[in-house]
Amino acid sequence: MNASSSVESQSNPSATPGMMPPNPKCAASTLTTAEPYELANDFVTVDGIDLHYALDGNPSNPVLALINPASHNLTCWEPVLEDLLEHFRVLRFDIRGTGKSGWGSEDAFTFSRYADDLAGIMDVLNIDRAFVLGVAYGARTAARFALRHPGRLTALGLFDVALTPPVEQTGQRALGAEARQMLEEAGEPAVTPRKSWRFYENRDAALLAHTAHEQEEDTSEMLGNLPVPVLVACGRQDMNLAEAQRIAASIPNCECQIMEMTGHGSFFFRPRLFASLATEFQSA
Repeated sequence: MNASSSVESQSNPSATPGMMPPNPKCAASTLTTAEPYELANDFVTVDGIDLHYALDGNPSNPVLALINPASHNLTCWEPVLEDLLEHFRVLRFDIRGTGKSGWGSEDAFTFSRYADDLAGIMDVLNIDRAFVLGVAYGARTAARFALRHPGRLTALGLFDVALTPPVEQTGQRALGAEARQMLEEAGEPAVTPRKSWRFYENRDAALLAHTAHEQEEDTSEMLGNLPVPVLVACGRQDMNLAEAQRIAASIPNCECQIMEMTGHGSFFFRPRLFASLATEFQSA
């Protein structure tokens, strides 16, 4: 898809950032000047929608396009960004309706549309191909991108992935606590999250952005003929582990990694391991 696109850099002073869930009234004035959410204000226009993005790193490095997990904006990659920038030029973006991105009609909240939005961003930034890596809910968009735009890939990364209608998630909190306890006992540093990683501009749009799984079918049986290598990775303490292993087994050209002491949202648990897996896979 060749999207109609343009670039601009702007802020939206009339918007009220919020968090999902469930606090839509966290005013921008409560942020410190150091908050990444306040500082990130680059946009491209794709098919009439302003999409918030960030592109960092050495232009001579291969491009890694990251797709956010659910309920997070593009600043959430802070724990892992520095390590990734040693090896990649990193593209991040807010899917439509989340973070600072705009949105269109309700029927455009689909993984196919999010994938086409990424392709449109790449078009206007003159990025021909990228290693596209999605985490958790973002892995669904990454998989759809691989199917719709296979020629734009150098590799595909599916972390903490499930591609069926959402698997049972009620145990994720307990498993995450277990992983953090294990990390503490092992002397591993803990990631301290920023509230602003979950900020958004419009609560209703942010909620609609996470209904895409209700609109489209499971893609896990469609990935077997991709022309690029695929990395599937999941934490040992993640309820998606069995599903991630099933997906990996269905893709012939696939490497599967299990991350020990790691819950759902793996780069929030072990950012160095996350970065090393992506880097080593790209280098292989």
